[in-house]
Amino acid sequence: MVTPSSRELGATMVEAIVALLVGLLVLQLGLSTLARLRSAQATLSSRADALVALRIGRHVLRQELRHGVPARDWIADADSVSLRAFRGTGLVCGSDSLTASVEVTYAGQRAPDPTKDSVLLVTADGLQTVYALVGAGATTSACAGGVPAPPSRWRLDRPAPPDVVVARLFERGAYHLSGAALRYRRGASGRQPLTPEVWSALTGWTASTQSLGVRLVPSPGRGAPWSGFLAWQLPE
Repeated sequence: MVTPSSRELGATMVEAIVALLVGLLVLQLGLSTLARLRSAQATLSSRADALVALRIGRHVLRQELRHGVPARDWIADADSVSLRAFRGTGLVCGSDSLTASVEVTYAGQRAPDPTKDSVLLVTADGLQTVYALVGAGATTSACAGGVPAPPSRWRLDRPAPPDVVVARLFERGAYHLSGAALRYRRGASGRQPLTPEVWSALTGWTASTQSLGVRLVPSPGRGAPWSGFLAWQLPE
């Protein structure tokens, strides 16, 4: 039987140690590369969240405020904007004082919901009055309101004026810049986030006697701040 010499055993041991060291080096390089890739991915994801938050915040706020009149339909204070959040418009083609209802052809973001909606009725001479929406459903009456939608009947909490021409559907809500995000609160419900939580405490409203704006400041490393105009605060 042939046994390896001490020289051969020593050479084998050196080769094994060298192979182990090379393997550990390759493993370390792989883990280091993976860590850098994860860090880069987290940075890109963080900046993408900030960009999405900016676009959503800018679009939503401008869209909501443009449908209302300041001081009447919305008002800004230190930490929020309270408003009538209009969700659609109906052209009135008839009213019934006995059932306190109006017939409309309606177009909007969503269907009327009596559990949370109110109606702003506008008469032919421009008089505007708020009513509670009690019920909403389809009607078989002919209604040529000019909107390409099936007619519907809205029941109100009291009879509408006979010369009403427009019915604007809205819910009461408020937008807040808190907890690093844009949040919306309807009625007495909680503040629901509309954007990722990416903004620093420097984010806030910028208001003057004439206009309302916003300054969105991402947390460090998430991108550059943005300031912009939202709406005029001069009532009609």
